[in-house]
Amino acid sequence: MSTSADDSDVLLNKPPRRARRSHEERRHEAEQRLLEAAREIVASKGWTGLTLAEVGEAAGYSRGIATHRFGSKGGLLRALATFIHMTFMSEVNAAPARQPGLDALLGFVTVYLSRSGKSWTNTRALLRLLADANVDGSDTGDFLTEYNREVLGFVESQIRTGVNLGNIRQDVSPNAGAVLVMGALRGVMLQKLLERGEIEVSEVRDEFLRMLRLSFAAS
Repeated sequence: MSTSADDSDVLLNKPPRRARRSHEERRHEAEQRLLEAAREIVASKGWTGLTLAEVGEAAGYSRGIATHRFGSKGGLLRALATFIHMTFMSEVNAAPARQPGLDALLGFVTVYLSRSGKSWTNTRALLRLLADANVDGSDTGDFLTEYNREVLGFVESQIRTGVNLGNIRQDVSPNAGAVLVMGALRGVMLQKLLERGEIEVSEVRDEFLRMLRLSFAAS
């Protein structure tokens, strides 16, 4: 009885042949590695000194691949900010399901203040990007302003939903509440960065959750 090439591989105990990846799969992998490398560099030293050639080398590719993929440093910034945001939101979405409104807001805060490892690198990179955006003449300011509005909009929508459903006080301003929540979250993580991990974020998280319940919950 004849056997196919794949059957022969099994009979000879050879490992199964891996399917060849498509051009799109290789392109996606390269982009992910470049963005992860850029995130590590920004988390370590900030945005100002970063070069596209450095990102390519750190990702294990040629010096020119980041320029080829993103076009410019501004193009890389746009992709990196989106990558950081989507990475965090994937953690929010992977957490246990929450009820709309206050419960969802508390879930968002819980994820934000429970991160470590790669997730902390994500936060550290974002904090450095936001700090660079406030320097006169920064090339990151305009885009990060857009990014910040998007994040505030997400938190604001959770507060507005809670007000409409009746689980958040009717007199809570969705916009002001969102600014306060994000200001507190980023302030905590900035202090963690400055104190080099000496702050026990889990204790801060639990206290902040209690404060939100007391301040926002409808009676």
